[in-house]
Amino acid sequence: MKLTQCFKVSYFWLILGGVWYPRSLDNSRMLYAVNFYRVFATIFINVGMLAIQFIYFFTVVGKDLDKTVDATALFTFVGYLYKAITVIKNRQRINKLLDIIDNETDKDDLLRNMAANINFVSFFYNGWACLTAIMWNLIPFTKATLTLPFYYPDLTPSSPWFVTWYIYQATILIINGVAQTSADHLFGGLMAFAATQLKLLQHKLEAIGTKTDSTMEIDARAEEELTANPKICTHLASKAQRQQEDYEETVSCVEYHLKIIWFVDELTDIFGGAAFGQFLLAAPLICLSMFIIMTSSDVTEIVTRILYFGCLSGQLFIYCFCGNLIKTQSDLVATAAYKSHWTSTSVRTQKALHLLIIRGQKTMSVVAGNLFELSLVTFGALLKSSYSFFAVLSKQRDE
Repeated sequence: MKLTQCFKVSYFWLILGGVWYPRSLDNSRMLYAVNFYRVFATIFINVGMLAIQFIYFFTVVGKDLDKTVDATALFTFVGYLYKAITVIKNRQRINKLLDIIDNETDKDDLLRNMAANINFVSFFYNGWACLTAIMWNLIPFTKATLTLPFYYPDLTPSSPWFVTWYIYQATILIINGVAQTSADHLFGGLMAFAATQLKLLQHKLEAIGTKTDSTMEIDARAEEELTANPKICTHLASKAQRQQEDYEETVSCVEYHLKIIWFVDELTDIFGGAAFGQFLLAAPLICLSMFIIMTSSDVTEIVTRILYFGCLSGQLFIYCFCGNLIKTQSDLVATAAYKSHWTSTSVRTQKALHLLIIRGQKTMSVVAGNLFELSLVTFGALLKSSYSFFAVLSKQRDE
């Protein structure tokens, strides 16, 4: 079973949102139909909802603070559109990263366990997003007068267009919401695999020299007598063979390390801009969600906003937690190389390990927009900024 099967739920929602399609359709006759659906889905799901939100937002902004706050769903859709374009534009590059994971010759238990964890997070996180979208669609039924999920266009329940618009908004809200979390899950999952590969590299490095170190050492006198003692000659040949194996394993580790570095750089290049956009929008969105939770008197709306707050926080936490994994595991590579049994290896093996240690001392990280690293420190700073915005907004409302 392929390791990347852990993304199957995310694939489904991205396909439904018109962002992704299976590689099996690349050269098939169905590709035209797939591209037609993708264009239709982009217009139907993204452009249509963005148009509604733009009109509504600029209708109420500056007139009603509560409605202006509620209209910030616009920024959620803007963020998703940016991520969707990123995935569509870089589909081939993302597939190459997925192939690297599936073609990993050493499918260690570490990689299998990580795939299982990613699969679990997929069901939990996407399920959470789906529940949030469903609850959002139920909010209109708790109002004194039935409205649409996003309250625009301002149609009365008696209008013949009301049911059509409600179904339209409810459908695209669910697809959009879960597809957005699926894109986050794909990005976070690839980072998690990169961190796991770094951990696997550490185990390989620590094992270098163990075979040679466990053999009997031949002193200088024995080496001088090797022509007179065939057993010593055989032992020396065996030791030389083990040293050669250690050297080849070290070279393999160096190449593996370079491949992981390229993998992480590619992740940064593909998703760095989308991650930056997510962080740029996240602070005000988290702040406004907290504001609605604290000021609303509708229980259904409060529960929905709490779920929505969880989705927003989950997006950022996945980015920062997985980015932090890469940072911490990359810092341990040099230590793992030094912990190897390098004293019993040949000089050329020690030189190769030395080069790896020098490169391993440079921390590997995923950078958002070439401005800040994805780490738990960044996550904490963002939450702190969100609270500051919340305090200012609360004070403005009281005045």
